[in-house]
Amino acid sequence: MTPYWAAALLLLVPALAWPGPTPKAAALPAGFSPPAAPVEHRVWDKQPIEIQLPVNQERLVVFDTPVRAELPPGLNASVLRSQIVVDAGAGTIYWLALAAFDKQRVQVHDLNNGNVYLLDLVASPEFKDSTRIAVGVPTAGAAKPEAVPPPSPAQVATVPPAPDYTSLTQMAAQQLYAPARLLALPAGVYPAGVHSSPTGDLFHNIPVTASAIAAWRSGGLYITAVKLVNQSSAELVLDPRTLRGRWLSACFQHNLLKPQGQPRDTTAAYLISQQPFEDSLHGF
Repeated sequence: MTPYWAAALLLLVPALAWPGPTPKAAALPAGFSPPAAPVEHRVWDKQPIEIQLPVNQERLVVFDTPVRAELPPGLNASVLRSQIVVDAGAGTIYWLALAAFDKQRVQVHDLNNGNVYLLDLVASPEFKDSTRIAVGVPTAGAAKPEAVPPPSPAQVATVPPAPDYTSLTQMAAQQLYAPARLLALPAGVYPAGVHSSPTGDLFHNIPVTASAIAAWRSGGLYITAVKLVNQSSAELVLDPRTLRGRWLSACFQHNLLKPQGQPRDTTAAYLISQQPFEDSLHGF
């Protein structure tokens, strides 16, 4: 039988296509599918890709592989809101410019093969286009990469593999839901303490209480399992775009919360960040 955690996990919640407040579950008819959003395709050919961001209007950049973004110091939380939602085969970056800024170079790392893409972000209130951008890599007929000498045995022994968002999320779900006999941390993953009290600040304008219950670290990443409890009398659909804080990846065990006091009014979120939970939520 498929374990409960595996069957329920990896509702890696896609960004909802409609604007406005978070919809209630009852408002979504069975089989409902929003119309496909227009997409502008760009091809990575070793030249930096320029991304123009309207001010105060979110723009999505989609990759066909899980990714993480390395932002320069000039793009702090007061200038740019950056969120990444990752699943097993793709990564979507949500960028919201909060103020105009000149061209800034951003490195986007492919978590599957270590490739690096260069994006030049620039923001202005004069930009109006918020069409989502899909970045692809040519395969057929593409030039072969330059030969790189293989690493020495010493390098192989001392350089750990890059953390994988999906594997970390699956590991965290196992720790919460799998039988005790199956609980074992993968190599390179270590427990990290949590020192956070229950808070209602994790979501914007959604009555949910969040309590960090366990955390782990791997390399430069932290993953925190957070208990979420509906505090309202209505069903809630959880939307990663309403999260407060600075997160690299967000995954919900279930994205539907029943009204307070009913079964399944509680679920878990798995949040990956570059800092401990409390610092990622309040420390920027």
